Amino acid sequence: MKNTLILFTVSSFLLVGCSQEKSYSVWVESSQDAELIHAAKERLTNAEIDFIIDDNGSVLVNEKDFDKAIFCCS
Repeated sequence: MKNTLILFTVSSFLLVGCSQEKSYSVWVESSQDAELIHAAKERLTNAEIDFIIDDNGSVLVNEKDFDKAIFCCS
């Protein structure tokens, strides 16, 4: 019974952890200079930080990588 409970608990944590949606925050707004946006994309790519470009052209960084982005790109 104890092994079953442990297996269920571990499985639950794995399933919850794998199913979390990514959440992004603005890193560089589209109203900024085009060179700044280009440089931010290059630095984030080189640092292997997860980011996306939204429909307006803003650079958004995955919230879990936000601290990493601050250290590498500030």
